[in-house]
Amino acid sequence: MIPNEKFKFEVKPEGGSTRITLKGVIDEDTDFEALKKTGAPALVVNFKGVTSINSCGIRTWVNFVKELQSTPIQYEECPPLVVRQMNMVPSFVGHAKVSSAFVPYVCDNCETEKLVLVPAKDFGNGNPNIPETLKCESCGEGEMEIDGNPKQYFAFAK
Repeated sequence: MIPNEKFKFEVKPEGGSTRITLKGVIDEDTDFEALKKTGAPALVVNFKGVTSINSCGIRTWVNFVKELQSTPIQYEECPPLVVRQMNMVPSFVGHAKVSSAFVPYVCDNCETEKLVLVPAKDFGNGNPNIPETLKCESCGEGEMEIDGNPKQYFAFAK
């Protein structure tokens, strides 16, 4: 079988868990079999490098998480495209805990976009405690606002 060049992952033992860093595209060609074989008592999955995910990839991920029902899983550094999936497909999260997610901000003056990493303590209760605006570092004049409704964005955390 030809390896999937669109998707890569790195597995690194860390204390009592294994950190899995995902990179690239999760689609119909993505195979998580090697990740099941880590034998780790707990997994920390870093989604920061995921650039795209389609419906077949979502199905594959959901099935992967279901098969690891007895393994504690933590998701970290979830980009907006992963957050959208967690909101639309609750089984995408499964039994995992989300420890951090990136929030998209956009400048009202120069339209610069910025992702801000937010820990679960600031969104985990369904009532996000994040800044509504930030000073734009790019143009220095505008205010960056959250691109969307924070309560809807963090709907998965309820």
